[in-house]
Amino acid sequence: MALPIRSESIPPLSPRSAVRRLLCVLAAVVLVGAAPAVQAAPAPVPLAAHRAFYRLTLASTENSGVTSATGAMEYEVIDGCEGWATQQRMDITVLDREGGDTHTVSDYSTWESKDGRDFRFRIAQSINDNKVVRAGYAELVPGHGGFAVYTQPAAKRVTLPSRTVFPMAQTAAVLAAARRGDKFVSLPVFDGTAADAIENSFTVITSHGMRVPTNFAPLRDLDSDFVHIGYFDTDRAQQLPGALLTMRYWDNGVADQLVLDFGNFTVNGVLDRFELLPHHC
Repeated sequence: MALPIRSESIPPLSPRSAVRRLLCVLAAVVLVGAAPAVQAAPAPVPLAAHRAFYRLTLASTENSGVTSATGAMEYEVIDGCEGWATQQRMDITVLDREGGDTHTVSDYSTWESKDGRDFRFRIAQSINDNKVVRAGYAELVPGHGGFAVYTQPAAKRVTLPSRTVFPMAQTAAVLAAARRGDKFVSLPVFDGTAADAIENSFTVITSHGMRVPTNFAPLRDLDSDFVHIGYFDTDRAQQLPGALLTMRYWDNGVADQLVLDFGNFTVNGVLDRFELLPHHC
C-alpha cells in the first residue's frame, strides 16, 4: 500500500512547527553519516489488491489552535496485471479555537507499471472550495533515472535521479527490507504530489514479523511491521523531514494504525472497513 499523504497533498493550515519525534532525530543523524542507511531496491513482494476505509480523528496538537480534526479516507488498489491502479480519497475537516473550519477533499489516482518504468498521476484537491489539480506522467529506466512531465497546472519537465522509485515500488521495497530484518530504507520517491518533483524518503522499521490481533480475517495469519517514514526535501541543507507518516504494514501491503503528521497537529487513521479485491490476471 502506498500512502502519499504529504505536505503537498494535505491542507496548508499553518506553518510547520519544529519536527519533534524520535524519527526526526534518528533520520537526521543517519543522513549526515553517523550510521549507514540500507539502500534497498524494489523487490518482488506480493501486494494485495484491496479496498480500505479509514476513520480519521485528531491525535495531538502543539499550540496550533486546532481543536478538532475528523474525517475519512478511502484507499483502493487494483491489480491490472501489467500495473497497479490506485485511488485515494481523503475528506477531512479541521476546526480552530476561533470557530473557523478548513474542509479539505483530496482525490488522488495513479497507474504504475509493475516493472517500475511507467507512472501516471492526477491529484485534485479542494480546500474550502478552492480547487487545485496536478497531473502528469513519468518514465524511469531502473538504475538510471528518468524524467517526469507535469501537464497540469502548468507544463513542466523534470529529471528524476537514479534509484528513484514510484509509490507501489517504494511499498514493496520497505516490505522486502522488513523481511530481511533491515532497520532502515533510504530511497528517492516520485509520486506527483510534490511540487519539487521528488522527495528523499527515509524509513525506520521498529518491529519485524509481528502477529497482532485484528478483526479482519484475511490479515490474521500475516506478519506485520511497524514503520516510520520521513520525507525530505532534496535540498541537502535540510536535515529534518518535512512530513512524517507512521503505520503498521501487513506482509501484503495493507496498512493500519496510521499517524499522519500535519506539522503542528497529528491525525490517527484507524482501519474501519477492509476487503480484498480480485486480481485481474
